[in-house]
Amino acid sequence: MKLMGRFFAAVAIVGVFAGIWSLRGRAMEQYLGTQTYEDIYYLPPPAWLEVMSLGHRRALADLIWLRALIYFGDEFANKGAVKHVFNYGDAMLTLDPDFKRVYRWVGMAGVYTPTGSSTEFMERAIDVLRRGAERFPNDGELAWDAGATITYDLLPNLPKDDTDRERLKAEGNEYMMAAARLGAGPDWLVMTNAASLRKLGQTDRELRHLEEMYATIRDPKVKAQIEIRLTQLRDAAYAEAFRSANEEFEKRREEEFPYMPSTLYFFVADPIEATIGLADPS
Repeated sequence: MKLMGRFFAAVAIVGVFAGIWSLRGRAMEQYLGTQTYEDIYYLPPPAWLEVMSLGHRRALADLIWLRALIYFGDEFANKGAVKHVFNYGDAMLTLDPDFKRVYRWVGMAGVYTPTGSSTEFMERAIDVLRRGAERFPNDGELAWDAGATITYDLLPNLPKDDTDRERLKAEGNEYMMAAARLGAGPDWLVMTNAASLRKLGQTDRELRHLEEMYATIRDPKVKAQIEIRLTQLRDAAYAEAFRSANEEFEKRREEEFPYMPSTLYFFVADPIEATIGLADPS
């Protein structure tokens, strides 16, 4: 009798375990069915990761970097929305603010996505590039990435009447000028910077930028373009100096001898002061 009781008890226990195992399998299938592949790449908040690193912050940042690269590749394979890219960037930069490669990666991954990027995504990517350029002011590649992303990615996607357009144009140009000075970016960047300054009405800065960059350019075609533009600017600068000197001359004549013709005042006025601004601008 006891043996029969034990037998039935064993059968019952086996049945219970079998039922639990079956339910567990179904529950897992149902859970996985409600998850997207992106949920696999979820990261805890950066503040938690700092604690979880147990002091090995850079080591954990390196591990997350590897996972981030796999995640980004998986997003392209699945045409995903790359919704975790900024979480990965924030996590790595919180753990290691000097992880330079991350700034550039977020700037790229937040803009060039499988499904295209909204202006909000681009602005977030640019904010990360700004942080990188500020932390590494002597890194021309970061300056180039920031300037090019603003100029060639964000601005064309903004409405024509956006109030921030002019500010962003100027900001993008500043980054690209810094990139050129630091030897980053293509050779044609110098002429692009000069054209941007010209559109902003900053011909003095355009002249200085071209003179500053002339010796660093190796492409003979770009060098020839710079020479032509420098000649034009110097001629324009001299013409502007002549105009200013003439205005000053007339102003002084009206103040000192308003009744005297200009041709006669020319011989009376101080010859040095009358020719202010006519020195060779070069």
